[in-house]
Amino acid sequence: MPERFVPLASLPLASAPGRLAEFGFDGAWMADDLDQLALQASQRALNDAQLAPDQIDVLLYAAALPQAHQRRSAAPTGSVLDSFCYTASWLQEELGLNRATVSGIAQQGCAGMFSALRMARALLAAEPGLQRILCVGVDGLPPGAGREILYNVISDAACAVVVAREGTRARWLGFHQISSGYYWDVPAKQAEIIAAYFPTGKRVIHGLLQQVGLRPDEIDLVIPTGVNASSWPILVRLCGIAEDRLYQPLRRFGHTIAADSFLYLEEAARMKRLAPGLRVLLFAFGFGASWSALLLEIQPEEAA
Repeated sequence: MPERFVPLASLPLASAPGRLAEFGFDGAWMADDLDQLALQASQRALNDAQLAPDQIDVLLYAAALPQAHQRRSAAPTGSVLDSFCYTASWLQEELGLNRATVSGIAQQGCAGMFSALRMARALLAAEPGLQRILCVGVDGLPPGAGREILYNVISDAACAVVVAREGTRARWLGFHQISSGYYWDVPAKQAEIIAAYFPTGKRVIHGLLQQVGLRPDEIDLVIPTGVNASSWPILVRLCGIAEDRLYQPLRRFGHTIAADSFLYLEEAARMKRLAPGLRVLLFAFGFGASWSALLLEIQPEEAA
């Protein structure tokens, strides 16, 4: 997370601050340099996994907004050539990932980081020579932009996750995604998106449970995102999951587009809430539109 916090009363919002406070928001965290935020998150992930840069085989960079995929040239020409300066390549150079190949993940909205993890796992399954993949997600709103999207307050943030063949702290159990191009025109389809959020969220979670052969009551913990806090108890009840399985974050920072689920997963680990054997469900919705659900099983420390 960035260091600068701006309270609700000082943010450009479409709704009354009091109404958004009722939804669990108290302000937004705003970054002055998103690229540095991505660099810091990546370095923390490598340190946490005790990995050297040359141990990473692939870098997958996810961002929802187009400008997050571009770096400004040190010598801009004013031509189309300036558009080919990619943030993912800059990040590779800054981190010293000299062995890694690089790809970007886009057009998934807030589900982009989930897609990066899915593609990382698919690469490991398809190419036996690959061992470790670094997935990085970063997004922030432009200076002066409104900080409310569909009754959610947006903070800037970055996250990074290592997906590895061995030695992981959580084992991948399953993933399910539903995408519908009908919602591609977000400004024109706002009402329809709001109406579809819960029923399609229920469908994607039930689809995942069917895929892995589990009942809703066999989910031990649900990691929320930073969207409207009142929406999460509704979603888990609709899915037949007990409300007490919903993780209650200590720190609320609003919705950060890419990073919510993984910041809260990290917090849950620090709070010793992730016991071995726990089945942990993560869910995200991204404009475009895609609903994604991921199921993990926490591994014993000696296996990591």
